[in-house]
Amino acid sequence: LHRHAARFVLVWLGSLAVARATVPIPLPDFDTVRANHRSTDLVVLDRHGETIDTLRVDFRERRGQWVPLNRISPTVVRAVLLSEDRRFHDHAGVDWAAVASAGWDWAWTGRLRGASTLSMQLVGMLDPDLQRPGGGRRLEQKWEQMRRALELEAFWSKAQILEAYLNMVAFRGELRGIDAAARVMFGKHPHGLGPIEAA
Repeated sequence: LHRHAARFVLVWLGSLAVARATVPIPLPDFDTVRANHRSTDLVVLDRHGETIDTLRVDFRERRGQWVPLNRISPTVVRAVLLSEDRRFHDHAGVDWAAVASAGWDWAWTGRLRGASTLSMQLVGMLDPDLQRPGGGRRLEQKWEQMRRALELEAFWSKAQILEAYLNMVAFRGELRGIDAAARVMFGKHPHGLGPIEAA
């Protein structure tokens, strides 16, 4: 075997053993994740419940309100799926064809490229141990991310995964989630974004 291919097989077998030996903290359910979401803006209301002003209370990143999937432009949803996970509706958390292709490229050329599905990216946001480090994930972390994505898909619906992903993903700079991205970048609600903005 080519030396990269041999190394890939050894690291993969080792990471499989490590992943089976550890017991991770259970992933939260969808309702808990949605309930725990906090905007970085505090809405100030008058005594009649009308909005007077909004005050930003968190300056580490910018998050808007949680937006239900049916209030997000279908054009944005299509653009995200085309860009991030074309076979989202056809896999159970891991796109094995993409993993095999990425593994083949790495084994024979030494070039690394991503094969993360939306579900894999989402578990990276939900599980602090799987958050992407500055230098990228080690192979055993990638394997655990794949395992947790399969676990996530066993308990969450595709619609819940897509909704949570769009509300939690980092878009540009400090913007996290579709509400903050739509409002700051385009001055629109997420349901009003068109094809150019989605792209």
